Amino acid sequence: MWNKYFLDANIFLRFLTADDKGKAEACRCLVQRAVDGELGLTTHPLILAEVVWVLESYYRLPRPEIVNKLELIMNTPNLSIADAGAFAQAVSLYSSAGIDLADCFAAALSMQDGCPLVSYDRDYDRLEGISRLEPGNIN
Repeated sequence: MWNKYFLDANIFLRFLTADDKGKAEACRCLVQRAVDGELGLTTHPLILAEVVWVLESYYRLPRPEIVNKLELIMNTPNLSIADAGAFAQAVSLYSSAGIDLADCFAAALSMQDGCPLVSYDRDYDRLEGISRLEPGNIN
């Protein structure tokens, strides 16, 4: 088995934006090594939520472009993402629902677990398949 490395948000950001050519090239080489099967990479949806936040707030990228970048990450060979199924569902919701990624991930986890989501955030009411309850409405 090969070595596995956990990637932080700034690695994805350098790779996706190439705003620092030297760092972008180093990140590209690292990802290519994973694609080639030389090593394994892993990350967590929280890290990818930070990537989305930076792409939205600093780079001001439109949502469809961010979704394309997330799909590029999710389809990288030998890169594992914790809760990958729920994260993929969250990206799908993020793409279509106009709700932030963190809320989409909470909704996806709620659906995956088959339990109601407890929140005061009415944005969840726009999502098909979500049962949202407020604390005072739980029996």
